[in-house]
Amino acid sequence: MDVQWNHNHHIVVAVSTGIDSMVLLHQLLTSYRNTYHTLTCLHVNHGVREASHEEASFLKAFCEKHHVPLYTHQLDLNDVVEQGNSIQHIAREARYAWFDDMMRDLNADFLLTAHHEDDQIETIFYRLMTGRSTRSSLGIKQLIPKHGYHISRPLLHMRKDALKRYQARYKVPFYEDASNASNQYVRNDIRNRILPEIESNPMLSPSHLLKLHDFHEHQRAIIHQEARRFIDESVTFKAQDIEMPRQAFSDLDSYIKMHILDTLLHDLETGLSFSEKAYHEWFHQLETSVSQIRLHTTDEWIIQISYDKFVITTTFSNEDDVLIVKHHGEYDFGGYRIMFDQNMPDAMFPFTIRTRRTGDKVQIHDGKHKKVTRLMIDYKIPTHLRASMPIVSDHKHQIVLVGNLYLHKDLRNLLDIRKLGAEK
Repeated sequence: MDVQWNHNHHIVVAVSTGIDSMVLLHQLLTSYRNTYHTLTCLHVNHGVREASHEEASFLKAFCEKHHVPLYTHQLDLNDVVEQGNSIQHIAREARYAWFDDMMRDLNADFLLTAHHEDDQIETIFYRLMTGRSTRSSLGIKQLIPKHGYHISRPLLHMRKDALKRYQARYKVPFYEDASNASNQYVRNDIRNRILPEIESNPMLSPSHLLKLHDFHEHQRAIIHQEARRFIDESVTFKAQDIEMPRQAFSDLDSYIKMHILDTLLHDLETGLSFSEKAYHEWFHQLETSVSQIRLHTTDEWIIQISYDKFVITTTFSNEDDVLIVKHHGEYDFGGYRIMFDQNMPDAMFPFTIRTRRTGDKVQIHDGKHKKVTRLMIDYKIPTHLRASMPIVSDHKHQIVLVGNLYLHKDLRNLLDIRKLGAEK
């Protein structure tokens, strides 16, 4: 087991009652019991199999016996099943949404899942064979930073056979999900039929996919580095536009160009996603002699070629929502009251109160910066509230306050904000 936490941490284990998660839980209760401060279990009852409730009762009794707090959650997937849709993706999204809420409620440090090396090989094979290999990671990440905690996969370098041997040696109780034997799901077919067939050939080994994964991650890191360098050096962020030089962008490798666009569209919270085919059509237009052309248009966004520029434009503007503050006092803006203390030095004025703009960043620590859009995402601010949240910048145009999410450390006793109606 790869231990990524320490004896001061509160760790939470996602337990399905299958052999993998029960072995992980057993190890944490025995050999690794001194590696953490607090242990909690989470269990999701999908409610689509008759055994689901029996499994939940079994885990409750197991946790009570070992004095481990257990929290369970019931999913309602009946509509999905009735419509004949696959529940795997929907169930996963619902599980992790609940896990995220629970990690915050518990103020826990690490969420542990029991993914192992066979899961990793299966995932790599699945993503390769379904065309998901160029714009995302091939495999499962062992450690994922989240806002306030980490997701850890401590068994990711252990083979399934090792877990089975451990279970047999220590007689770890578990439940076998009967649906895992059904090859109607693609992942099950890969696990039960395709990979074993490859393994049966002495000249072939699915484990070589792990080497491909490592190489792929190295190449992705290089692409990310090159894309980030281009964004930092060549992309211009304006109030409503993002511009980049057409020729310089066109000269880049296509994978770097796709990564740049994916990054910008994500950071701008456009909600837009494009296929590689669409991207390549755009890249072709960039290389032609066309002077101006709109590549994509929605009610809120325009992506276009404009002479020597490649431009992403927002069609809505908050330019009128600006308040210039020249003196200390209290100012109401966007449903908030912003208070400039009387001890604020006159030399620090004027301040500007406004709403979010493309490219806004705040300084967090050690000179590092974070995008305001990412700050709002981390705090789970609903999309419809982000556009009206007040942002305060100083006379040097440095952002010093973002709603009640961020306040520059030098102004903690001089600037304050409250939601109107919350003063009582």
